[in-house]
Amino acid sequence: MRKIVLACLILSLFSHAVSAQRPIRQLLPLRAYTLQDYQAIAFADALALPSSIEASSYAGVAMNAQDNLIILSRGTPTFLEFEKNGRFVRSFGADNLFNRSHGLHIDKDNNIWATDVSDHVVLKLDSDGNVLMSLGTKGESGAWDESTGSHLFSQPNDVALDSIGNIYVAQGHGGDFPGILKFSPSGEFITKWGSKGYGPGEFVTAHAIEIDADDVLYVADRESMRVQRYDTSGNMLREWKFDAMVCAMFLHSDGNMYITTGFDGELAKVDMDGNVLGSIGSPGTGNGQFGEAHALTLDSENNAYISDVILNRIQKFAKQ
Repeated sequence: MRKIVLACLILSLFSHAVSAQRPIRQLLPLRAYTLQDYQAIAFADALALPSSIEASSYAGVAMNAQDNLIILSRGTPTFLEFEKNGRFVRSFGADNLFNRSHGLHIDKDNNIWATDVSDHVVLKLDSDGNVLMSLGTKGESGAWDESTGSHLFSQPNDVALDSIGNIYVAQGHGGDFPGILKFSPSGEFITKWGSKGYGPGEFVTAHAIEIDADDVLYVADRESMRVQRYDTSGNMLREWKFDAMVCAMFLHSDGNMYITTGFDGELAKVDMDGNVLGSIGSPGTGNGQFGEAHALTLDSENNAYISDVILNRIQKFAKQ
């Protein structure tokens, strides 16, 4: 049975589609102890979405400087903001700013960073959604090559910044150029690493990236079910392997990492040796279940918010 599952998984890994594809295999729960101190809150009870705004596919979530939840939508409006108690604050950002939005990061200066996997660009915006910087060539995909002046991404998935403001882009939602690209704070290309495959320094889908206080990079390679750790020069430090997808990550001040498992449908708590301490959730359509647990953030009270791009909702797990 394991050989059959692996064969089906390999067939699904190298799909070139930008949109998320349910894996051609049985879904794989982490089988960890349940996170007893979290309770699933229904979307309608967690966030007071105005009746004038229709629920959409939500690509990204992050907390801003006010500890408010910012949601990156694939519909209109582009951004939504809520207080922790669920009260709607505002919508903002230009319509049609993204073709297919994907990753969301808010830096220490409250600037918003977001990626577009269809238009192949990374945008830096101010806290009101005005564009401050654009990386990549809108609508064009390929290999970044300074020698030829080719400033191209290939499906940029996520973005993170190190302690001095260098920019790291994780790319490859399929396609031929999965990996990490590094830029200066002003957007000048510095280096890149990674290629397609299953070995050290290789990626199938570099889906999410996080950077800790020591400037260690964590890259979630979704379909190969692992997290790879690097220094800022691209030297591989360690690999964590899991029994399910790693779709999103959140480095917490409690000294642990929280992850979601995408189509495998869980929120999990992981220690910094890569051991799963507990999990909650499952695939499905009910409260506490997921079509795809896509992006993740936690607020200052340790409540978790997970965007579901399939079920068009935000799943909140309230810390008890």
